[in-house]
Amino acid sequence: MSAHRSARLAFLLLLYYNLSTAQTAVAPSAGDGSLGDPYQIATLDNLYWITQNSSEWGKHYVQTAAIDASSSSGWDGGNGYSPIGNNAASFTGTYNGQGYVISGLTSARTSSDYIGMFGSISDAALSNITLTGVSMSGASMVGGLVGFMTGSGSALVTGCSSAGAVSGTTSNIGGLIGKTQAGSAVTTSFSTASVSSSSGNNLGGFIGYHDQSSSISACYSRGNVSTPDGDHAGGFVGTNGSSAAIANCYAAGTVSSFNRAGGFAGSKSSGSITNCYSTGNASIDGGSSVGGFIALNAGTVSNCFWDTEASGNASSAAGTGKTTAEMKSSSTFTDAGWDFGAIWEMAGVNYPRLQEAQDQNLPVELSLFTAAARGAGVELRWSTASETKNAGFDVERSEHASWRSVGFVPGHGTASGPRSYGFVDAGARGTVRYRLKQSDTDGRFRYSHEIEVTVAVPASVGLEQNFPNPFNPSTTIVYHVAEAGAVTLAVYDLLGRNVATLSEGVKQPGRYSVPFDASRLAGGVYIARLTAGRSTLVRRMNLIR
Repeated sequence: MSAHRSARLAFLLLLYYNLSTAQTAVAPSAGDGSLGDPYQIATLDNLYWITQNSSEWGKHYVQTAAIDASSSSGWDGGNGYSPIGNNAASFTGTYNGQGYVISGLTSARTSSDYIGMFGSISDAALSNITLTGVSMSGASMVGGLVGFMTGSGSALVTGCSSAGAVSGTTSNIGGLIGKTQAGSAVTTSFSTASVSSSSGNNLGGFIGYHDQSSSISACYSRGNVSTPDGDHAGGFVGTNGSSAAIANCYAAGTVSSFNRAGGFAGSKSSGSITNCYSTGNASIDGGSSVGGFIALNAGTVSNCFWDTEASGNASSAAGTGKTTAEMKSSSTFTDAGWDFGAIWEMAGVNYPRLQEAQDQNLPVELSLFTAAARGAGVELRWSTASETKNAGFDVERSEHASWRSVGFVPGHGTASGPRSYGFVDAGARGTVRYRLKQSDTDGRFRYSHEIEVTVAVPASVGLEQNFPNPFNPSTTIVYHVAEAGAVTLAVYDLLGRNVATLSEGVKQPGRYSVPFDASRLAGGVYIARLTAGRSTLVRRMNLIR
């Protein structure tokens, strides 16, 4: 191919990619933005319209359908989604997600502050927003839902959740919210997002920095928190500041930091924490303190617990240490006054969760998701700890910055015990990513975390010696092809007669394993012959009787 044709093809591919990921601002077709008649957000284009119209950031919104936002990763030259609200102008209205999922929302603005679905809110009210597969990257004030939350005491987040990944480079980074202050209130919400920073401070599985008389009640986090060179990393809150209060909350993710780290709060000053628990692992190298629940504490802690086994820490600046079995027993919490009627419940043999009406993100609790290269494809395995209204799983594979389904595996509906699943993707080549799109019987869906696997592409056509050899009566023949094309694998006797055709048709580049059953053949020497393009390869096989 000439250099001119190559350049033209590259231009066309780039043009196609830009067009396929382009965004369009479409005003909501219903509502006027008032409290009595809020704007109705039904599509990704409607959501993008809000980001582009700061004059509408004081209005009222209600979401009326699930939104697939995975294409946002290609917006703005790869910077992705631009948050609603920023340092210059905060969102001051209301947004009710009604439990509808927003999936795959992505912002990659590592040099910018105030990153989240909402970058900055002031005296705003956010409710029932469910984010799955979220990917938020920024500098400071970074959260899956909100980067920075403030106001004059009436800012509220309730019934919201985030799942995915949140990262920052400087400070105040949380799975749900980066920083709260000025009497902000967060209730009945949770995050399972992983939180990370290379050297940032104030990292929390739920909120990075909780400050200035703000309150948290009936919330939890289950994501992992990690920073190799930062201070104040907590499974739930990184830093709990002046007069801040936390009640009826817990954390259940691992915490890894080289400096101050705590399973629940990295450090705490003058605030109160009541009815909370942590199960995260806290590790330290070169810092000054570590605790299973809190590393540093200067406030009041009551009726709080941490898992001594899961955390790997037998001591803490505050809280009561419990074994894993005790942490999964409802009596541990009911004896301490936790409300297991209207707020909490035990989902099977597990840690506490919010009631189903509030806990929109865990009708199916994924406990394992792995991928491994196997022969000519990828074998995926996953399991669930419990299921409620599980219709099944779409297995999705990333291709050219977009996702497509490569198969569907039915779920078990409602099941209290663990269930295991598997799927083989024979079409994978090179380095690919996978995720699961789990759907409920009522139409709701959410995404799992993403995993990556590399499938080696053969450099040439090859036919391996069958194994075992000699054999009786069956053996396995492995071959590989480097280019897509017609392939035939057949077995012949020494007279040149075809006794079996094992594989025939167009094959993609990869490694293939084919069984051969010779139970109906007489003992002797047979020839396996592979024809792929212009190549013909043979192997002698010895059948013993």
